[in-house]
Amino acid sequence: MDDTPAHSLEDLVEPVNRCIQDPLAKQMVRFLKNTLITPNQVTYFSVLVGFASGYAFSFASPASLVLGGILLEATLVLDCVDGQLARAKGMASEWGRLIDGIAGYFAYLAVIYGLVLGFPEYSQVLKIIGGLIILRAISYDYCKQSLATLILKGYDGMEREIHDTCQKLKVQNSWVLVIYFYYLQAQQLFFRGKWNFLRQVKMENIDPKPDLTLEQRKACHEKIKPLLVFWRWNGLDLPLFLLALFAILGILSTSLIPFAWVMAAQVFLTLMAHHYFVRRI
Repeated sequence: MDDTPAHSLEDLVEPVNRCIQDPLAKQMVRFLKNTLITPNQVTYFSVLVGFASGYAFSFASPASLVLGGILLEATLVLDCVDGQLARAKGMASEWGRLIDGIAGYFAYLAVIYGLVLGFPEYSQVLKIIGGLIILRAISYDYCKQSLATLILKGYDGMEREIHDTCQKLKVQNSWVLVIYFYYLQAQQLFFRGKWNFLRQVKMENIDPKPDLTLEQRKACHEKIKPLLVFWRWNGLDLPLFLLALFAILGILSTSLIPFAWVMAAQVFLTLMAHHYFVRRI
């Protein structure tokens, strides 16, 4: 695949992730890959660090805000470590990927909850910020699942992922897979206006659409290059990194309202751009 636009996934990597979280995670993985520590253990530990960050934020003192900011950044780094460690140890699995995604939501919601306790006068603004962070996470994940897979492999990654999840549920009835299935449905509802219940999809027998050719994939990539740049700035890590930075610098409370407005405008413009460019393909 040397002549395919394989760098499209790299185009989607958030700058804060590329420049800060990933390099720090790589240094940790160099040490951890020679230990008995597993990627799932790192995932569980990252959740505990996220909860500790939220607890520190709840006190809202200058020292606790600095500690909360440092712990939040540590959570972001550990969120990169588990995936890198899984690849380094050859332990990558679909189960691990699902656990990692679900665990991240718990950790970051704990951070927002801690901030609400620490700054009750900004509770509504913080709830809006929390909602926008979740929306960004769901949307960014959809973008990687759908557009990147279309360019790299020539098929609709969303439809294939829903189908594969249903096949796994036929073999193993898992509550994690059920949650993941409806997470995919939420993405599909938001971006495509479609929603299916699990029993409906299980009963359907849909033949997969033919994959795009190499030339078609190249044409798609050229058409949506600007869209990939938009999405690069709309992932989960950037707003959380900025919250940690504001806390460490002691400007968190004064930054929350303008931060919420900027996030809302950024998400709106990106979604508008998404629908415009997707219509082109």
